[in-house]
Amino acid sequence: MEHPMYLDKVDIPTNAGQRAIADIIEYQLVEDLVSKGGRKPSSVRTIEDVMYKDKYIDIKTRDIDREFSMPNLISVDRLMKNKDKHIEYKLVDYQVRDNIAHIVHMEDRPIWTICWSAMKIQNLGLGQLQLVKTSDIPYYKGTKEEWFIELRTQMNAFYKRQIIKFEKLINE
Repeated sequence: MEHPMYLDKVDIPTNAGQRAIADIIEYQLVEDLVSKGGRKPSSVRTIEDVMYKDKYIDIKTRDIDREFSMPNLISVDRLMKNKDKHIEYKLVDYQVRDNIAHIVHMEDRPIWTICWSAMKIQNLGLGQLQLVKTSDIPYYKGTKEEWFIELRTQMNAFYKRQIIKFEKLINE
């Protein structure tokens, strides 16, 4: 998917926080895709920020000058329920200089191309898939079906760790 060149630099309000900057970038990317025939979701509880052709696209931004960045991708439960859909992430790296967010890297990645070494399941709801590596994300070498088999394996390991953790809390 082509990236709009006019988004190389995005004006931001003075003292805008990371979430506000991310929202501005996300809004502009969504509007660009809508202008090309994409559709905004009909609800706030969707897996995508915009539907473009057959792709459910979720935009994830990252300020590369911040030390901590582990963006949540999707609940593993929702992902399993939607595994027949083409879920894709638009990963956007930026730096802020003089109230301008400079886009330094933008990449489109179907979820099943993200290598497991770059993700983990964290404790939120039934488990939240989270990026732990946010630059130079390796590509998964298997098929989409193999990726989802590994997702089930990772979910089971996560749930077993949670059981042990909660059993310890009960016994304290």
